[in-house]
Amino acid sequence: MGVRSQLDTKVRDRAAHARGVGASPPRPDAPLKVLGRFAYASDLHIDGMLWGATVRSPHPRARILGVDIGQALAIRGVATVLTAEDVPGHRFYGIKVADQPVLATHEVRYVGEPVAIVAADHPETARRAAEAVTVEYEVQAPLTDPESSLSGDGDPIDPGGNVARHVRIRHGDVAAARSRAEIVIEAEYRSGVQDPAFLGPEAGLAVPDGSGGIDLYVAAQWIHDDRRQVAAALGLDPSRVRLTLSGVGGAFGGREDLSVHIHACMLALRMGRPVKMSYNREESFVGHVHRHPSRIRVELGARRDGTLVYSKVRLLLDGGAYTSTSQIVIANASYFAAGAYAVDHVEIDGYAVYTNNPPRGAMRGFGAVQACYAIESAMDRLAGELDVDAVELRIRNAIQVGDLLPTGQVIDGSAPTRELLEHLRRL
Repeated sequence: MGVRSQLDTKVRDRAAHARGVGASPPRPDAPLKVLGRFAYASDLHIDGMLWGATVRSPHPRARILGVDIGQALAIRGVATVLTAEDVPGHRFYGIKVADQPVLATHEVRYVGEPVAIVAADHPETARRAAEAVTVEYEVQAPLTDPESSLSGDGDPIDPGGNVARHVRIRHGDVAAARSRAEIVIEAEYRSGVQDPAFLGPEAGLAVPDGSGGIDLYVAAQWIHDDRRQVAAALGLDPSRVRLTLSGVGGAFGGREDLSVHIHACMLALRMGRPVKMSYNREESFVGHVHRHPSRIRVELGARRDGTLVYSKVRLLLDGGAYTSTSQIVIANASYFAAGAYAVDHVEIDGYAVYTNNPPRGAMRGFGAVQACYAIESAMDRLAGELDVDAVELRIRNAIQVGDLLPTGQVIDGSAPTRELLEHLRRL
């Protein structure tokens, strides 16, 4: 009994398969993709499989007083309903910090947080069973504004406090340099939440191996790290958890975090049967990670000739309900906050905070996008105040080989920033 997949990477015409440096071999998966026969995660199927569905919180913040699965189990075709009490291993997981519940226990922190999972013989039956699970909540006031979270308003979301990480960078003396600036601009720039919106939904197929182990076919980006987290939650040695990368319908960083992985495996091991799970678009929006929304305050001081004197930046990223990659993203954003410019005096404070919003995670740029948007917008504003060409202002301040960055890194390799800007100006 094998997983049905028409993914075939064999090169059929060896003579036509170009080899060596400079050759352009054909993509082995191209014909199947063009014909619409490539097996993405949501296409996988195996005889006798069950379908999984997730019971999700409708509240951004609430205590769980009770979960009643009786009505769901009474529906014909329902195989099982699992709650937090059924997690066989570690009840929390995470890429860097294991703080996200496999299934919520005593509280929920965001709309869409998984509370229970269901397996049934048909996807519609599984969906109806999920709706039949009754959860009693004691609703609490949510904390959804990152500024309020940073200031400590309300009850803390995380036991360790609302700040997931504070990155502090100091270079030179901004306070002293401020008096030497002939012009100062201050502005705040905001970017909203952004979903990766990959075409292929979060999906996977878990197949028990008959000896207590599990095979998981899933669309992912870090299957080695995924296996570590899945094995811990299942209480299994990693050697008994095998992950196979299925066709991936887009990722953009969003598949670094787990989605169906643990849940599908839990259901499959409980029933001794294969289980497939696939999110619909609504679940993808509320139940998986997004790009971090940002609020970035920039203060630039310069001389009248456009030379930057100092840069002061305060970054605030909304990390959502759990840590995910927020600690790394805020570090990356902070490192880019002063831009590609040589500035002798820099002060950067970057904060990633918890809120009762869906978790934020990796997405293309990994924090650099928000930081670059802010500093480049501020440079445009400074150019306007100085009445100089925006490209010329950047050329005048661009980093060069030998410059020292605010992080302490010396540019000792190629740094053709000025050359690129000169070329841009000629276009």
